Amino acid sequence: MRNLLGRLTARHAFFLSITIVLFGGFQFLICAIISTVDVGGAIQELMKSIPLFMRSTVGEEFFAGFTTWGVLAFGWDHPIAQALGTAVAIVLGTRAIAGKIESGAMELVLSQPILRTRYLARQILFALISLALLSLGGLAGTLCGQVFFQIEGSGSGPLLKLGLNFFLLQCAWYGISLAFSVLGREGGRVATASFLVALTSYIVNVIGKLWSKAAFLLPYALHTYYSPREALVENALEGKSVVVLCPVFFICIGFAAWRFQWRDIP
Repeated sequence: MRNLLGRLTARHAFFLSITIVLFGGFQFLICAIISTVDVGGAIQELMKSIPLFMRSTVGEEFFAGFTTWGVLAFGWDHPIAQALGTAVAIVLGTRAIAGKIESGAMELVLSQPILRTRYLARQILFALISLALLSLGGLAGTLCGQVFFQIEGSGSGPLLKLGLNFFLLQCAWYGISLAFSVLGREGGRVATASFLVALTSYIVNVIGKLWSKAAFLLPYALHTYYSPREALVENALEGKSVVVLCPVFFICIGFAAWRFQWRDIP
């Protein structure tokens, strides 16, 4: 089993390293922008081009009233940040089963004296460690940016809640991707399906926040249960975030474990 974890590390080390550096660097860049540019003023000028009835909603939901911590929170909710986190979750989930089957490596792996449950458990463990490192990389970028650019901090509590919320969201996407992976035979199709689900969730979340008539859709989007603004600005992590994201992860990996135990290879 150590060999399996070692192979996973060797295979994904470059991709994970680059992603962690990019994610941490992006959060550091957000701090740099805040310290050198009147971000609040620039955003307010930009808001003038937005219809009047949407200005207050956009300012409060996405920039938390144009405060420094509101803009930092927006950096964690930015499409770039979301894309980096979701990419890691989807790639690891896709390659765990469907990717192995497509490449022909799954038959070789399972020809060894290894139980399918143990194989899948190591895949999940590696994914959780990878997603935790990614979350810590983002937190390190934000923290280093605060110190380097002398941005007033609000303590470790909000940052830890932010990192946990981000980690739980990506775990949910990994679980969904793994559930798709155990049903598929081609990595490309599994990755595409997972990406479309994540993209739909993000779009529904944005539309639901901006358009009151679409607000009824918000409970069905996983991004609704991820709120950097509440973590950084209000120092809170809503219980519904844990209550929803954790079950999604456990239900999906439970289904994947059950289905993988009985499916034919290839």
